[in-house]
Amino acid sequence: MKKKFYSIMALVLSLSLLLLAGCGGQTEENAQNNDEGNAEAPESYKIGAIVSKTGPANALGEPEYNTLQLLEKQINDAGGINGVPLELILVDDETNQDKATQEVLRMINDENVLAVIGPTVSGISLALKGIALDNEVPMVSFAAAAQIVDPEDPATKWVFKTPHSDEQAVGRIYQYLNSEGIKKIGIIHDSNAYGEGGREKLEELAEQAGVEIVGIESYQAKDPDMSAQLTNLKSKNPEAIIVWGITNESATVAKNMKSLGFDIPLIGSHGIANEGFLQLAGEDAEGIVIPTGKLLFPEQIPSNDPQYEVISQFNEAYQAEFNSDPTNFASYAYDGLYMVVEALKNGATDRASIRDYLENDIKDYVGATGIFNMSPDDHLGLTAESMVIAEVKDGQWVLKK
Repeated sequence: MKKKFYSIMALVLSLSLLLLAGCGGQTEENAQNNDEGNAEAPESYKIGAIVSKTGPANALGEPEYNTLQLLEKQINDAGGINGVPLELILVDDETNQDKATQEVLRMINDENVLAVIGPTVSGISLALKGIALDNEVPMVSFAAAAQIVDPEDPATKWVFKTPHSDEQAVGRIYQYLNSEGIKKIGIIHDSNAYGEGGREKLEELAEQAGVEIVGIESYQAKDPDMSAQLTNLKSKNPEAIIVWGITNESATVAKNMKSLGFDIPLIGSHGIANEGFLQLAGEDAEGIVIPTGKLLFPEQIPSNDPQYEVISQFNEAYQAEFNSDPTNFASYAYDGLYMVVEALKNGATDRASIRDYLENDIKDYVGATGIFNMSPDDHLGLTAESMVIAEVKDGQWVLKK
C-alpha cells in the first residue's frame, strides 16, 4: 500500500514538473504578451498650451487661443489620439513673462504635460527655453525670432517653432525691394526681442541683397507716437521705410508717416499680418506691403497649391466656429499642436520620444504655415519660398501678384 502511494505521488510530481516545464518554455513570451495586452492606455494625453490671449500681443494670441480650443474639440470628437482623449492645459499668459514662467512650471511639474506649445511672443519664448532644457520637455513656440531655435544654443535641443523666422521674412522683403528697384531704406523697430531680431537680420543681409540702410530708429512698446524717429529717418532720404514690430505700434508708425507727409512705401514685418492692424491703422494702412504666410487670404490661394486643402479646411472650420477669419497666428498654433499630435499617433508618447519625433520625422509635413522639414540643425524646417507678399488694398490684405 505504501509502495502504491509513493508510485502515485511520483506520477503526480512528474506530471506537475512536465506541466511546469511546458509553461516555462512560454513564460517569457507570455509575460511579454500579457504586459502588452494589459498595458493600460492613459486617461488622456496632456499637452500644455500658453498664448497671449490678452495683453499687448492679444491680436496675435487670441486667434491662437481660438484655434487650440477648436482643434481640441475636433480631435476628441473624432475619437482622440488612437482612442485616447487629448487634454489641453490652455492658459493665457497676458503677454507677461512672469506669469508665463509660473504657468509653464505648473504645467510641467503639477500637470505632468508631455509637451508645451506656445508662447506667442519672442521675448517670452526665449525666457522659457531654459525651462524646457532643465526639465527636458519639448516646447513648440509660436514666435518668430530666429534665436528661439538657434542651433548653437544647447536649449534648442528641446525647442522648436512654427512661424517663419525673421531671417526668412527679411530675405523675402529684400527680394521684393530688388524687384521694385528700391536700394535705400530706413528702419524703425520695436526695442523688444522680436524687433531687435528683425533689425539684426535686416543689417546682416542688406549688403548681400544690394540694399543700403541709411538710418535706424527704435521705439518702446506702448509708445503713443513715433514722429521724432520718423522725422530723423526722413532727413536721410530713404526710398522706403521698414517697420519691424507687432500690431499696435506698427499701426502708429503708419499713421505718423501719413501725418508727416511721407510719400515712400512702408513695408512691415510678418508680425502685423492680422485684421487688428488694419482696424488700428485704418485708411493709413493702404498700400503697406508685408511678407506673410498664406492663411492671411485663404480664398486667394490657388487650388493646385500643396497647402490648399489644409488651409481651406481649417479656414472653413474656424469661420464657422468664431465667425471671423483666422490669421497666420492661428496657423502657428494649428501646426504646433498637430505636429505634437502626429508624434503621439506614431507612438511617441513620452517627452523624449516626442522631441525625437519632431526633430527626425517631420518631413514634407504640409501645414497651414508651410511645408516643414525639421532636422537636428533646423528646428523650424520652413523656407522663405513658402512666404508670399501681401498688400493692403481697399482696406483688406490681398495677395500681391
